[in-house]
Amino acid sequence: MSNYAAVSIASYLGNPSRGFTLVTKATPPHDPDYIDGAIDLFVHGVPILDRELWDCVDQLWAYICNMVEELRTQEKTYSYFPDQPVKLTFKRIRAGQILVSLNWPTEGRQAVVEEDLFLEQLQESGREFFEQMKDLVPINTGAYDEALARLTSAGPEATSSSSSG
Repeated sequence: MSNYAAVSIASYLGNPSRGFTLVTKATPPHDPDYIDGAIDLFVHGVPILDRELWDCVDQLWAYICNMVEELRTQEKTYSYFPDQPVKLTFKRIRAGQILVSLNWPTEGRQAVVEEDLFLEQLQESGREFFEQMKDLVPINTGAYDEALARLTSAGPEATSSSSSG
């Protein structure tokens, strides 16, 4: 991560007590129903998500996929983390601009980013995460494919042509 990027995303398996491993270098988790991990999501250098906010990472990614899909028809979408009162929000503040924010009882973080770039990076990172997870946890392949379908059906091209009615 030495080069600055408007949107930077990395996915990890693990937790603070045993350490985090990039999903691309991880070994299969012990419990396919409860997979500890975290997502680093930096927007213009602002750490929206980080390893301090670890949770069920495959479920969190699935929630993000739902949010991306919902942005096709809504100006604002949000989701809470699987096991924490942490709220992630994507809000279209003007054409082509998304406010990404995270709120929980002790802190809030936010940054504005170009919508197409943000969705492109989420799609690329989500695809990488779920493809790796299908290898690590083949029993969950169906659920991972469903999440991927929601993520990829809502690409930047879909959002720019979502006027109907």
